Amino acid sequence: MSNFTFLYPLWLIAAIPWAVLMLWLIKRNRNQTLIAPHLAKAMGIQGKASNKGGLKLASLAGLLAIIALSGPSFISQERPSFANTSARVIVMDMSMSMYATDIKPNRLTQARYKVTDLLAQWKDGSTGLVAYAGDAYIVSPMTSDTNTIANLVPNLSPELMPYPGADAAKGVQLAIEMMQNTGLATGDIVLVADDIDDAERSSIDSLLSGTNWRLTILGVGSRSGAPIKLSDGTLMTLSSGQPVVAKSNFDNMKSLASRVNGQFVPIQLTSSDVENIAQLTSHVDEASNKSNTSQIAEAVNQGFWLLPLLLIPALALFRRGVLFSVVVIALPLLQPKPAMASPWKTDEQQAMELYKNKEYQQAAELFSDPKWKGVAQYQAGDFQGAIESLKSDNSESGQYNLANALAQAGELEQAAELYSSILKKNPDNSDAKANLEVVKKALEQQQQQQQQQQQQQQQQQQQGDSDSSNTQEQQGQGSTQQPSDSEQEQSSEQEFSQSDSAQSETPEPNKNGEGEMQKSGNDEQQENPAESQSRDKQEPKENANDASQPQQAEANPSDEDEKSDSDAAPMAVSQDNQQQIDPELRKLEQVESARDPSRLIRAQILLQAQQKQAPQQTGKQW
Repeated sequence: MSNFTFLYPLWLIAAIPWAVLMLWLIKRNRNQTLIAPHLAKAMGIQGKASNKGGLKLASLAGLLAIIALSGPSFISQERPSFANTSARVIVMDMSMSMYATDIKPNRLTQARYKVTDLLAQWKDGSTGLVAYAGDAYIVSPMTSDTNTIANLVPNLSPELMPYPGADAAKGVQLAIEMMQNTGLATGDIVLVADDIDDAERSSIDSLLSGTNWRLTILGVGSRSGAPIKLSDGTLMTLSSGQPVVAKSNFDNMKSLASRVNGQFVPIQLTSSDVENIAQLTSHVDEASNKSNTSQIAEAVNQGFWLLPLLLIPALALFRRGVLFSVVVIALPLLQPKPAMASPWKTDEQQAMELYKNKEYQQAAELFSDPKWKGVAQYQAGDFQGAIESLKSDNSESGQYNLANALAQAGELEQAAELYSSILKKNPDNSDAKANLEVVKKALEQQQQQQQQQQQQQQQQQQQGDSDSSNTQEQQGQGSTQQPSDSEQEQSSEQEFSQSDSAQSETPEPNKNGEGEMQKSGNDEQQENPAESQSRDKQEPKENANDASQPQQAEANPSDEDEKSDSDAAPMAVSQDNQQQIDPELRKLEQVESARDPSRLIRAQILLQAQQKQAPQQTGKQW
């Protein structure tokens, strides 16, 4: 009896109203007769005794039914436990173009938000994270704990990448290797990128064609593009001084997705893009036993043993038509709802009912007519799907709906062209005319924003030139003083570091023959692969010697910093505007720097870069 339990104990509460009802019926039948008792006595008629046995039988049958519904259980049954072994890998673009501001605040921030929301949608299977720029690196191996990955995503930035550039093919290749190392032959790859050029499209196509890997692309950015605003507030410029405008090549993304039977989803202001990707990647490819020794004990419902005892009183109910009345009353409740499949209605009729009930996503799945399918997808927020469905509709209403979908998807130029073609055929279409004006205003706002950003960049560049000229004059005045031996040694070290920084400023030519680029007015210059590789060979060694303090060379002050601090200490006495740094405060800053998660990710990426050969071509420069 130790295993006895009720699986549904709330049904036992029904015994209380059932007992009250039976007591009331028994008391009522005892006091109520067809003829009043005093008249029956005067007429010499004896009243019929009430049927107490029937009420007692009904009371017992109802009590047995309540106990049966509560699910009494005496034994349990062991069952094996299974787990969903499906896998997916997120491949995030960490090139400098992710700092473009065509979507606010910038592409990188929006991509972080979308990936965080996407991780919350995945409850089963394993997930990995890869970041790529000039080369690809593992940020998180395959894990079933998506919260761990969600904690790493906010710390990702292009500054963590050892090599500049963008090569999405290497990120996809690394994602495939991660899933293959776990013994899988199929899985999902979610590529979060703002641009894919022809070389990347060809390489990814060769990697995925004829395989079971599924590709889903989340396109970040816009076709018109925007300047790249760096972390210090300046804009990235070409060698000619013109700001770099990073445009998103959605055409290549769509072409690649169609060639590998994948899906392309443009980024949206709402959560419809995340929900769409979560639905596409929530597959159960394979389920395996968690452990041969792990079993789940499940209690067995044995209430069915009480059903034979209820058959006898149930037979008596047929005579009075009680069961027939119950069936007639419950028949309307058994009819299928509009959202349920009905054998008496076609798919189009069911889809139309779903559409009227504002269940647009389910309606779009049932509609076979491209026109209605596209309208349902538009109402559901799947603008890209609506565009694909409405392309074949050449009617005026179909072209109008297609233009609306293009406008909602951010393809404003194509939407304006389509509105104009509709007005040429029907100048009286007031809706198309009003929408065309709205789209033109949106295009003008984009152009104005780009012009304002270019003007701000030119002003910042002029201010940077004036600051650099002032710095050169100050250096020329300071060179007339005779330095001491320690100052000469320090200046030689500074000159050596300046020569290294100058070498790192030398840009590499774009493989596509585009102009060279440089960052204007900032100290964070892009490193060439040769120098970053030599630095990578030094920093990971320090990480290997002391795992508790990664990036010790960056967290702890160098010898040159200590020497400069010792030289600056006597000067602090004579100068009122300078204060000596407290050694305890410096130690606290070092500890807080070591706690920075981005430094741990940086150390992990540098260790991987040390074990890999430096890329000969890092793709796009930004």
